[in-house]
Amino acid sequence: QSDMQSWEEQSQGAIYTVEYACSAIKNMTDSGVYFKSIDGLLKHSIALKEQLNAAQGRRYPAKPREKDPGILR
Repeated sequence: QSDMQSWEEQSQGAIYTVEYACSAIKNMTDSGVYFKSIDGLLKHSIALKEQLNAAQGRRYPAKPREKDPGILR
């Protein structure tokens, strides 16, 4: 009887492990949608930032840089 009980406990442990692993895999698969959304938002924000930088460059032409007298070369 103790052998049977031990086998049952091991089986239940293995089943729990498999169910836990399947749940983790499902969660990772489901999270793909969120990562794609984040990726799209990042690409969109980069494009907007580039547009803003280009617009600012047209409005305020770059001034020639002066050498900093405090830095010795």
